[in-house]
Amino acid sequence: MKSKRIEWIDFGKGFTILMVVLGHVVLGLFESRKFENSNTVLLFLTQVFYLFHIPVFYALSGFFFKPVVDLKKFWNYFKQKTIILGVPYLFYSVLQFILQTIGGESVRNAASLADLLQIYKTPLSVSWYLYVLWWIYLVVGLISIKVKSYNQLFLISLFAYILSLFFPVNIYIIQKVLLWSFFFIFGYWLKKSGLTMFLQEQWKWITSLSIGVIIMFLIFWQQLSPSFYISYDTPGLWGLIFSVSVVLAFTCYPILNNFKRFGTYFSKIGRNSLVIYLLHAPIVSITRIILLKLNISNIYVHLILGLLLGWYGSLFILYLIKKVSYVDFVFYPMKYLKKKMNSNFELMM
Repeated sequence: MKSKRIEWIDFGKGFTILMVVLGHVVLGLFESRKFENSNTVLLFLTQVFYLFHIPVFYALSGFFFKPVVDLKKFWNYFKQKTIILGVPYLFYSVLQFILQTIGGESVRNAASLADLLQIYKTPLSVSWYLYVLWWIYLVVGLISIKVKSYNQLFLISLFAYILSLFFPVNIYIIQKVLLWSFFFIFGYWLKKSGLTMFLQEQWKWITSLSIGVIIMFLIFWQQLSPSFYISYDTPGLWGLIFSVSVVLAFTCYPILNNFKRFGTYFSKIGRNSLVIYLLHAPIVSITRIILLKLNISNIYVHLILGLLLGWYGSLFILYLIKKVSYVDFVFYPMKYLKKKMNSNFELMM
């Protein structure tokens, strides 16, 4: 039986992926060090987007989590998550390596063949999200075999989160799982506890309070004359603000989704957010490199073209992907395999 989609979740994924594209456009310009006069503004904008998109994405992913019954069920769960996340992860890693090799000296921090061969422990570029999400599914899935209570799972993840903030672990995947599993479970906990309904019912004052807290945080952060945005590896006390972004998103998204055209557009986008997540980064990078090669240094041209090409370029490639069934396997492997199994079954009948 096909599960019914929750529209505001689709909307949330669509709107959040726009924040990701914007964030990577701005971050790319900041890290290029070609726009020194605008660095303060670029860093501020990067911080705004990075406060929001990844914490919210993990929470949206966790919203649909279901505890694993036993070890036997875990094996099927493991295989499913590995196929769903592993295939696009491998595809992106190879694509990233090829494009960076072609780009040569124009590419900052280009991946080597040795880097590609070590993606089992160190992901390339934006693919880290998929890599960490896979580990979160595994770790949380294993814990859920013994711990069924959503409140207990939340407390365990909260303890891990505090540990990652105050006593960061110098092992990449352990630190990442300790940090980001909290937001994954936070999304699950908000759903199971019924707090998502409370947030929606009390959206006016919760939205005002959340935005107020984020504005005060940004003012305080700006007063410190920062040189970089909050780390996604070791955020320290700064990382506490991420949870406010999740509350804001889970409060506003159901309301914003009710605006017909606006809601419908981002809901459709949200059903394919993974594809856009993987495709936009190379497009944004190539756009920036070409513009700089052409000696175009107007920051507004970079921002506008980076966003438009990153967004609509990804959507155009998505349109082409849906026309070619075999390419579909790269981004929707489970859907593709199920379709193939069903067609083979029909042929046998």
